[in-house]
Amino acid sequence: MGDEEKKVIKHVVKIDNMEVKVAKKRVTSAKLIESGILSPDDADMDKRARQAVSNAKRKAKVCKKPLAVYDKNKKAPVLVDSDGKQVNIG
Repeated sequence: MGDEEKKVIKHVVKIDNMEVKVAKKRVTSAKLIESGILSPDDADMDKRARQAVSNAKRKAKVCKKPLAVYDKNKKAPVLVDSDGKQVNIG
C-alpha cells in the first residue's frame, strides 16, 4: 500500500481471490477519488446505495415496520419499532 492509501485505508479484507479496501471513518468519497482508490463511477454508486438505505429506513418508519439494527453498546442485533422501542433478537 502506498503512502496516500495508508492515509485513507483502515485495512484490507480478502474475500476468496478479491481484496476489499475498507476506508477509515470520516474519509469522504472526494478524498478516495483524489487518492485514486475510488473511481467517480464507484463514488456515484456509493452515493446511490447510501440514499437507497436511507429511503428504506424512512419507508419502514412511515409504514410502521420494525427495523433491524446493530446496537454497538449491547454488541447485538435489535429490532427497533417505529415508536423507538427496542426488542433484542440476538
